[in-house]
Amino acid sequence: MMSSESLKQKIVAYLPGTLAIIIALWLLLPFVRIDQSDYDQSRILVYRLAFGLMILIIMLGKMGFDVFFPQGISRKVSNVKSIIFIILGILLLVFVVYIIMQAGSLFLSSYPDTQNSYQEFPF
Repeated sequence: MMSSESLKQKIVAYLPGTLAIIIALWLLLPFVRIDQSDYDQSRILVYRLAFGLMILIIMLGKMGFDVFFPQGISRKVSNVKSIIFIILGILLLVFVVYIIMQAGSLFLSSYPDTQNSYQEFPF
């Protein structure tokens, strides 16, 4: 069984990364469902998106460094860490593609209807 001191050390070691991911997810939460009513908050949402993605990309890079270059030459990286790294990278990529699709659909739905603006000239 772990001693309370080693448990505290593990909690302190994982706490900053866990807090960073929780903050990033909180920053990105409004982008799960975004629509035209969010136009008035667009300036704030752009910053939230930039900071949230920046935190997630930094955490992905840190995790990649930990997986590919473990501290100590004889220490092997666990398969769980490698799988979590791959899953986190795929989820980040999927989220970025989702945001781009959301922005595109929002733009297309708010774009003025040009088909009805053409006038037919009687010739």
